[in-house]
Amino acid sequence: MTSRLILGVSLAVSMFANAVFAQNKIDEMSLDRWKQLREAERHQMNVAEKYYRERQYKIALGEYEKFVTLYEKSEGSSFAQFKWAICQIHLKKLNTAISDGFQTVIDYWPDSPDAPNAAYYIGRCQKEMGELKKANKSYLQVVSKYESSLAAVYALSDMIDLADAEMNIEAKVTTWKKLVYDIKRTPGDANNLCVQASIQLATHYFSVGQPVDGVASIATTYKDNQFPYHLWYYCRTPIGQLAADPKTKDKADKSADGCVAAIRERTPTDLTKEEDKKNAREWAYYIADIQAYSRRDDKVVEAYQASIKQYGVNDLTLQRFGDWYKSVQKYDEARKLYAQFANRPEGLSQIAWSFVQQQKYDDAVVHYRQAAGLDSQNQPKWNEAIAVAYRHGSRWKEAIDAFTENLKIDAANTEKWLWWIAITQRDGGMYKEAIGTFRQCTNFPENTKQMAWCHRALKEWNESIILYNQVTASAPDAPWAMYQIAQVREASGDNEAAIKAYQVVCKKFPKDGHAAQAHAHLQTKYKINVTLGGAAED
Repeated sequence: MTSRLILGVSLAVSMFANAVFAQNKIDEMSLDRWKQLREAERHQMNVAEKYYRERQYKIALGEYEKFVTLYEKSEGSSFAQFKWAICQIHLKKLNTAISDGFQTVIDYWPDSPDAPNAAYYIGRCQKEMGELKKANKSYLQVVSKYESSLAAVYALSDMIDLADAEMNIEAKVTTWKKLVYDIKRTPGDANNLCVQASIQLATHYFSVGQPVDGVASIATTYKDNQFPYHLWYYCRTPIGQLAADPKTKDKADKSADGCVAAIRERTPTDLTKEEDKKNAREWAYYIADIQAYSRRDDKVVEAYQASIKQYGVNDLTLQRFGDWYKSVQKYDEARKLYAQFANRPEGLSQIAWSFVQQQKYDDAVVHYRQAAGLDSQNQPKWNEAIAVAYRHGSRWKEAIDAFTENLKIDAANTEKWLWWIAITQRDGGMYKEAIGTFRQCTNFPENTKQMAWCHRALKEWNESIILYNQVTASAPDAPWAMYQIAQVREASGDNEAAIKAYQVVCKKFPKDGHAAQAHAHLQTKYKINVTLGGAAED
């Protein structure tokens, strides 16, 4: 339950506008109503709200009741009774909340702003108690009697949950449509829930091959230039799911065709303005992507070729077209497109990366070297790309050679290249060499952590522990480092020392996740119970 904040009586009413009564929550009082309260009434409401904020619901309940008793004719009486009922919910007395709280609001103050909210909460309580049929009936009454209220919006939203629990698709669609087409979208929760419903309804229609209805639902929320992107964004997944199953492939094609048609219908034809040309090209990408999700390769090729014909060739279009070819394992076709890049080094880089993806590392290096020849001022960038390609192929020495070349020509980034060399030595099993290189790095504690790990790999347990002890001086890393020490003790076969080390983690850092891991490990491996609660952190 969202509590509302009420400031002390000494503050002027104008102070409440931003900090207190947001008017888009059904359990909050509007500023206009607050202004109608007398000073004494505000004071009593403040007292009740203070205890409510502090979650002292029994005391708050008494204070709300006192308000109703003292100020029965006040504008705030129905609200106090309403909040009294909400306190009963927090006290797990849902039947009391309904019969003595919310129903009382409806009976005694039927025309108050709290009456529709109370009616909604009756349904909500019934829902929480598992009385789903009663809840649905109550929600329907809210929607029928208080159609223009925010409570009706909440009721409809809850009805979707009920329909979902009963797997009643028809009821969900009916409720979604009510939210999408019948409810006025006022700022706040009403708008948010209607927007959510429009997306859910559209997604449903796309998933059953009804694109016209899905497009219409999206269009209620996203207008003009926002529409193509959001249509693309929300139609992709259902189309992809349909296309994956031969039994529903026809529906995928139908939804894809409908969405493509909707985007084309909105695509600018007059391209004299740069913004319109930019949008047209971008929306053409959405069309190609939708066709890709529908798994119709010929339609994808057709879409990209049409884009190139209409809007001209550029590297981004070639990139997307080529990337799609790679996604369907047509690497040679992709490379033909990358070779057309106006930015030749970047095109060669894309070709090289495609070879890396195919595990053809020598071919990749050849193309990276060609790119470097055209872009000599960025030699370190290409050396790094070459090294990364070799790393993918576990060709550690060649990768180290490429990083070492950068160490010679790019002194400004010495730390970066030392780190890469050390990491590559570590990954290649050259632990002693890696330790020496990590020692040259200055990024404590990360370099020390890595040196400790390398000593562990070499089974040099004492050296590893010495380094982890150094890391414990770094406050954020101390629990991790002490846990590592325990693991090293255990790996070395010294179980007694390992147990003590795990217990130290639990004692010193009871609130850290590593203490929980140590606790669980002591229980499962050593059958030792350690009490975490109440231990003091050093």
